[in-house]
Amino acid sequence: MSILIKQLILPKNKYLVFTSAGVNSNLAHWLKGYRNFDLWISYYGDEDNKFKNEAEYYIAKKGGKFPNFHYCYNQWNDIISQYDAIMIMDDDLIFSGADISQLFQIQEKYNLWLLQPAFDRRGKISFSITETHAFSKLRYTNFIEVTCPLFQKEKLAEFMAIYDPILIGWGVDLWYSEILSKQDTQHNKIAIIDEISCINPRDKTKQNKMREIDKLQNTDMRQQIWKSIQTRNNLDLQFKDQKQ
Repeated sequence: MSILIKQLILPKNKYLVFTSAGVNSNLAHWLKGYRNFDLWISYYGDEDNKFKNEAEYYIAKKGGKFPNFHYCYNQWNDIISQYDAIMIMDDDLIFSGADISQLFQIQEKYNLWLLQPAFDRRGKISFSITETHAFSKLRYTNFIEVTCPLFQKEKLAEFMAIYDPILIGWGVDLWYSEILSKQDTQHNKIAIIDEISCINPRDKTKQNKMREIDKLQNTDMRQQIWKSIQTRNNLDLQFKDQKQ
């Protein structure tokens, strides 16, 4: 059992960013500028207490960000439930603290259940729908990619109640997007925010060319697990614009 090595007595802010962090982390960018969020780091590397000073909450735990968040959510729900909105981020995103903070403000302003920043074309684009659109502030959609989703806490709680942590990457975004988009009958609760973008670094730019998620499960295994989850939960949402 992992322990919470560092924690706040009471939250400093009403928003929370969670990440699983390792050698390719770009956390320094997130700490720049105005911040309205607390940072929870689940460190999966081998150096003792690395990034501890950057975090309000800190544990040492191997694994992907959604399984690790699920673990923390169940272990310390009394802490996480105090936050109004939670963003679950890949650790390598290039993104300022000021921009992350503005996303939380947008979530509150528009009462969004789920959102993400658009992705800058200088980085990796897995789904064309997530590319930054010029002259757009936000676009309502039925899909938010798994890279850095920001959830209203009640909607994240709904997903955590059914999420199976055996699913570490492939299909997580399809799962929560289907659940929430079916509830979004007015089509105004899920959005990609074009006025705030971030860079998702391409794999070839990283120190370790192998993706961290591939160390946990290879692509074929992730696909097989997703298909079993999809069948078990009668999920049918598909997207045809994934870039290869």
